[in-house]
Amino acid sequence: MKLWTSRLLRLGLLIVFMLATFASPAMAKKGDEKLPPYDVDGISHGKIWVQWVFAFLFVSSCMAIAFKNPHRSSIERT
Repeated sequence: MKLWTSRLLRLGLLIVFMLATFASPAMAKKGDEKLPPYDVDGISHGKIWVQWVFAFLFVSSCMAIAFKNPHRSSIERT
């Protein structure tokens, strides 16, 4: 009987700890907070494909240099 009550007590403490841990952030949030507008005029909504092209070229050149065949090097070995 003592084993059953100790398990029940541990389970109860675990549940209370989890409720205190997970409920406190939810209770701290205020309901009257207004979200900022998502269509802000200061942000430009232009196409950014040029940046993606340069990023792709940079990453592909880094990978080509990294996986270059070491036997085709121009460094003189002595």
